[in-house]
Amino acid sequence: MVNDLQFCTPEEAGVSSRAILKFIKRVEEWKVNLHSFMFVRNGKILAEGYYPPFNAETPHRLYSSSKTYVSLAIGKLIGEGKLSLTDRLVDLFPEYIDREQHKWMQECTVEDALKMSVPMLSDTYYDRAYKEWAWTFFNRQEALKPAGSIYWYNTSGTFILGVLVEKLTGKTFVEYLRPEFDKIGVSKDVWCVKSPDGYAWGGSGVISTLRDYAKVGELLMHKGEYKGEQLLPREYMERATSKQISNLYENDYSLRSTCGYGYQVWITDHGFSMYGMGTQYVFCFPDKDFMFVCQGDTQCNSDRCGDFVYMWARDVYEELSDAPLQEDKEGYQALQDKLSSLQLATMGEAHSAFEKEVSGATYELQENGMGWKWFRFDFEGDEGTLTYENPRGVKKIAFALGGYKEGTFPETNFYGEQVDTPSNREFQCMASAGWTEETKLLLRVYITDSSLGNCFMTFGFKGKEVGLSLFKRAEFFMDGYQGFAGGWRTEK
Repeated sequence: MVNDLQFCTPEEAGVSSRAILKFIKRVEEWKVNLHSFMFVRNGKILAEGYYPPFNAETPHRLYSSSKTYVSLAIGKLIGEGKLSLTDRLVDLFPEYIDREQHKWMQECTVEDALKMSVPMLSDTYYDRAYKEWAWTFFNRQEALKPAGSIYWYNTSGTFILGVLVEKLTGKTFVEYLRPEFDKIGVSKDVWCVKSPDGYAWGGSGVISTLRDYAKVGELLMHKGEYKGEQLLPREYMERATSKQISNLYENDYSLRSTCGYGYQVWITDHGFSMYGMGTQYVFCFPDKDFMFVCQGDTQCNSDRCGDFVYMWARDVYEELSDAPLQEDKEGYQALQDKLSSLQLATMGEAHSAFEKEVSGATYELQENGMGWKWFRFDFEGDEGTLTYENPRGVKKIAFALGGYKEGTFPETNFYGEQVDTPSNREFQCMASAGWTEETKLLLRVYITDSSLGNCFMTFGFKGKEVGLSLFKRAEFFMDGYQGFAGGWRTEK
C-alpha cells in the first residue's frame, strides 16, 4: 500500500519505464502546469515526481476532491446507523428553515445531495453578502427541478453534507475520519479551510500532500478496505463508486467526466475518480489495481487539461501487463533522470532586444477598472521586477525570465484559514515572464498557498504606448487583478 512507501520499477509492475516517460513528455509538450504526480500498482509506487519548488512535504489544496472526503464521512455515518440515504435534509436542519420550503426542497434527501441532484441550479453561497452558508442552502434559491431527477453540479449540496457530519458528530469530516486515516497512514497535517460561518468547507477546502491524497485514493479504489480490514461500509462504497445518475447533458462527451456520477465520485470508462479544480486528480483503474494521482494548477476557462491528463494516464494503463516485463536498465535510468530534473513549464522567450527599451521606464495608465495608475519594469540578467500602483498602494512582483522565482504576492487581504477573513499576510507565489513577441511580455504569477490561483499579465508595447490585459483564475480572491488598461511611457 502507499502507506508502506514500497517502490518498484515500472517493469516489475508490468509496464515499461518508457510509457511513463512518454506521459511526462506529453505534459511538457502541452505545458500542463502539474506540480506532482504518482503512478501506483498493487500498492507499490512505480514513479513519483515533483516539480520544484513542490516536494513530498508540500501541502496542497485539493479543491473539489474534498467532496469525496465528505462522501466517505457520510458513508461512515450510515454504517454506524446514525444516518440513512433517504433522510430528508429539511428534517435534519430545522434550525435553518426560515421560509416555507418548496415541495421539491422538502423531498431532497442525503442521497440527492450525494449524487449532485439537489433542486437548486447553482451554489447558494456565491452571493458574498451572505456569510451563513449553511442557512443559504435552504433560503437563498428557488427549487427549479425535482430532487433526484437530473444531475447538475452543485457544491452547496456537498457543503451541507459536511455541516451535517459536524452536527451529528461534533467533529469536522476530516476529524471524524481520523481513526480510518490513522490506519491508512494519512498525516495529521491534513486540514480544511472553513466557510465564513465556521464549518469545514467540504466542497473545496481540504489541504493535503500528494502522498496523503494517494492514500485516500487507494482506500477509495479498494472500496473502503485496507489490508483485509473493511474500514468503511462495503455496500455504501460499492454504490459510491458506481453510476448512480447520468451526468451527460450536453454535446461534450468525455471518457473521464460524462460516464456517470456516484456519491461525490466521478465514473470513468475504466473505473472512477476524484476530481479537484486545477488538476487535483486521482484516477482509479480497479480491474488492474492501478492508480494515477496528481496535483497542479491548470485553472483556466477550459477544462481540457483534465481530459488530456486522463487520456495520457489511461495510455499507461492500457499498456499494463499481468506479468512483469523484461528489465530495461536504459529506459528505467532515463525515467529516473527525468524524475530528478522536472521543471515547471515556461512560455515565451527569456529575452528580447526590446527589453532594454522597457527597463526602467515608467508607464502611466488611463483610468481603468483595476485602479492601476502606473507600472515599471526593471530587468537585471535573468530576473526582473514589476512595480505598479493600485488602490492599495505601490506593489512589487519579482520574477524570473525563462524560469520561476519564488516570493510573496504583494496583497494581504486574501483569505487564509477561513473564507472572507483576511489572512493579513502575503501569500506564497512564484512568477515567470517570457517574451511571446519581440514587443509583448507575458508575466505569469502563481499563488501557491492555502489557496491556489494564477494571473496572466500581458504587456503589449507599441512605440511609447502600451496595452495591458490581466486574466486571473482564483476562487474568491485576486479580484483586483482582472481587466484591461492602456497608457504611455512618461519617462526613461
